[in-house]
Amino acid sequence: MRTSQGNRIPLMVLCLGLCLFLFPGPKNARAESKESKPNAAIERTHRDTTAALNTLSAILRSMDAVQNQIKDKDKESQAAQTQNKKIRIENQRNELAAHLDVLRKNFEEIATGVDMEAFAARPREDFEWTKEVQDILGPILHEIKGMTARPREIEKLRSEEAYFKERLPIAENAPQAIQGLMDKTKDQKLQARLAGLRQTWLDRKQELLSRLAVVQYQLDKKLQEKKSLVESAQSLLRGFFKTRGKNLALSFLALVFVLLLLRFFHRIIHKISPIHKSGKHLIYVRLFDVAYEVFTFAGAIGAALLVLYVSGDWVLLALAGILLFGVAWTARHSLPRFWDQVKLLTNFGTVRKDERVMYNGLPWRVGPINLFTYLKNPELTGGTLRLPLKELQDLRSRPFHPGEPWFPCKKDDWVILADETWGKVITQTPEVVRLLLLGGSRKTYPAPDFLQQNPTNLSTGFRLKLTFGIDYQHQAVSTREIPKALEEMLVSELTRQGHGDVLAELRVEFKEAGASSLDLEILADFSGRAAPDYMRLSRAIPGIAVDACNKYGWVIPFTQITLHTANPAPEKAS
Repeated sequence: MRTSQGNRIPLMVLCLGLCLFLFPGPKNARAESKESKPNAAIERTHRDTTAALNTLSAILRSMDAVQNQIKDKDKESQAAQTQNKKIRIENQRNELAAHLDVLRKNFEEIATGVDMEAFAARPREDFEWTKEVQDILGPILHEIKGMTARPREIEKLRSEEAYFKERLPIAENAPQAIQGLMDKTKDQKLQARLAGLRQTWLDRKQELLSRLAVVQYQLDKKLQEKKSLVESAQSLLRGFFKTRGKNLALSFLALVFVLLLLRFFHRIIHKISPIHKSGKHLIYVRLFDVAYEVFTFAGAIGAALLVLYVSGDWVLLALAGILLFGVAWTARHSLPRFWDQVKLLTNFGTVRKDERVMYNGLPWRVGPINLFTYLKNPELTGGTLRLPLKELQDLRSRPFHPGEPWFPCKKDDWVILADETWGKVITQTPEVVRLLLLGGSRKTYPAPDFLQQNPTNLSTGFRLKLTFGIDYQHQAVSTREIPKALEEMLVSELTRQGHGDVLAELRVEFKEAGASSLDLEILADFSGRAAPDYMRLSRAIPGIAVDACNKYGWVIPFTQITLHTANPAPEKAS
């Protein structure tokens, strides 16, 4: 099974990579790197502890101040005379209570080092879209949200820090302005009211300072957790391959294993099945092969999805479902073309196996039709083309007779073209045909253009035909004696010149009585071995005919032009 052996090396490399990510190096090396700087770690821990204690103390003071304000609001609510004032005080009291809850949560987070929102978070039962879309996209969006949680938290903390720093000068200037008014007035009642307002702004200042301290502490902690780019990449990859990556790798291995296993079974079926061995029932064999290919593809995809389902990785399963849905949605426009390809694979299409098809102006014999089909022309050098299935859809094939030629000539044949080019074929491929001309020059034609020149192949045999005229004074002997004598001399001279073994037949016959001569026709048939001497023979035969005229005293006429002049009309009487 060459396919499975060929895939062992990449599979082993993949497994080795997974092992390296899932099982990193020994911890001793990392421990030694950490122990190399013990003093710095101790100092950093001490500094963090001191900052945490200072922040906790500030939060505790803010909590006491807010609790006192809540008590004051409770007293004011009881002493309120009107309902509107009582409602306003209650609203202020609720705001203070909410702020107190925030301070308590901040105190607990800093003291324990636990993110209380993440600890107390519960799976959401509702979503902005319908439940079906939530089931598919919800885990993916939560996964993306989790991946971007840290930068979003840092940005949020920086925004809060800027917000508090912007308002802190206002809270610092307000008590000073109120104190200036208190120093300039003698009204005891006004001073008491201003004193209360000043205390309120002092509490607000303290609240801003405490909240700013909390935000700065949380921001410093987040920034200290920042790792280098290499460490972040290693951590991300290690975490990915321990969870999603491991599931993805197992899913891919399941897909490859099922694909190779089913293809192996397909080969076994081809070897042991009597229908496949006999070569008969081609239609049923092709139907089975196409159905098996579809089953193989569906089985491999199903195995990959099953692994994701069993591992409980809903995120990757949802992404795979979205990918398959996108492929199916895209393929819906190509269903007619896909159906045509299925018909081709089952040998029901416009191109069928072992038929003749024209492609790029040349004839080809169609091989077994698969995803890649081979077209062959036995008369061409390198006469094999590999075409994808979609290229066959626009072609038409037909049955052919065993005697049909696949090309008008072969290599080393001599040909004459319609443009009067005469030469020897030295190269003929699916792209070009090259001719060797006399003198050593070469002429190249694109293969389709060569066929359009209607080449005459001389290497299979050829005939030279010549019309030769004698004078009318030899009319008595022009039909028998002269043709016989000329024929004997032509055979004798061609044999003497070395062309006797290639001369198949030679005849001289009376053709017609022309306007100025009695015409004889010389018909000389030669075998294909005489093709290189085609031009020499076409010149030698007229020369021998002239020599025969000289020997036997036959006159060769020339064209005579007789002018007939009409009698001039008599002059009219003046």
